[in-house]
Amino acid sequence: MFRLIIVLLYLSLSLFSQELVTYTNYEKALNIAKKENKNLLMFVYTDDCPWCSKMKKQTLSHEKTIEFINNNFIFLTINKNSSVYPKEFIPRFIPTTYLIDAKNEEELYALYGFKTSDALILELDGFDEIDELEK
Repeated sequence: MFRLIIVLLYLSLSLFSQELVTYTNYEKALNIAKKENKNLLMFVYTDDCPWCSKMKKQTLSHEKTIEFINNNFIFLTINKNSSVYPKEFIPRFIPTTYLIDAKNEEELYALYGFKTSDALILELDGFDEIDELEK
């Protein structure tokens, strides 16, 4: 009986957990960002980068991060070595997370390296507050 309760509890929690809505095509993600009037958040990684893997597993799968990104951005993942994307966004460091204004395709902000969930949210949320003050 105890095992049944544990299984049911696990299933109910998994039903309510959100998935990170992720695009892998730059043009498609950009068009959706324009339609939804959101900025594009582009995570650039490589397959052999341990910090990229750590960020995917820890930060980008964290419930708080997923909710924050889904509510505020159109999220795009780009493999630096095999994806097609504008040359101005070729990063010098991996991983790099770009905040891109979808209207004019300009970089608003870049985050370099691994970020924890709290650090990523704090930095992006803080950028939005600064951006609002400048308007």
